[in-house]
Amino acid sequence: MTITGLGVGDSVISVWRTADGLREPVRGARRAALVDSTYLLDYDAPLGRPITYEVEVISGPSGGARVTSKAVTVNSDAAWIMDPLVPQSAVSISRRLSRNGGAVFMVTAMRDFEYQANVSMIDVMGSDRPMALIGRRSAAKGVDISLLSDMAEQNSKIRALFAQAGQVLVRVPPSLSDTLPGACFLAVATVGETSRKPHTGSEVTTWTIKGDTVAAPVVKVLTATFTWGDVAILFSTYQQKQDAATGTYLDDLKHPLG
Repeated sequence: MTITGLGVGDSVISVWRTADGLREPVRGARRAALVDSTYLLDYDAPLGRPITYEVEVISGPSGGARVTSKAVTVNSDAAWIMDPLVPQSAVSISRRLSRNGGAVFMVTAMRDFEYQANVSMIDVMGSDRPMALIGRRSAAKGVDISLLSDMAEQNSKIRALFAQAGQVLVRVPPSLSDTLPGACFLAVATVGETSRKPHTGSEVTTWTIKGDTVAAPVVKVLTATFTWGDVAILFSTYQQKQDAATGTYLDDLKHPLG
């Protein structure tokens, strides 16, 4: 998303996303400091749902202003599971296994959920009915996102993902399942891997994965989409890179190769 027109001088803004009836801050854009304009990537955008973004100017030349975008939809035929701090770790989950291999959700996935609440029972003298103190009911627990894969490369990606991430971001379009929000963060304690080879066909790996819904991590996503190594490969000097850039600094951020 591109934010412009905040005026000359330092500004502090927060960017909010509304989808599935929930209004949440965009990670990395809560009380962010900038001058006049910036360019942000929302790696947590839900799939297949209308999304609106609101820019809240907390301080600066346009302090107090609020602007809401038009609704946008991120379309995808596949679901995605990734480490929320490493977008490049994303693994695509297809609707069905294909000749090219890949991964799909098990038929039992995203069917059963638990919503727990902490309950304390207090006995009342002279009564056979205790009092109950009940806390707020939690979001879904025991969310099953088990997978089936028949491709070695995809298995390697899934194995590497869960080797580095205890918390994952699951984004599922409505075409695959409408039981989960478009973007769901899960804490996954245990992952099971079972391989078997049918009498005919290639080896199939079952990934048993269950997690509990948790809040998004507060750490910003820090990932280089265009590095000095890319510059060194494509240009002899940085001045050549500057000469190749067209438009403003903001344009260069969005399209590093012009």
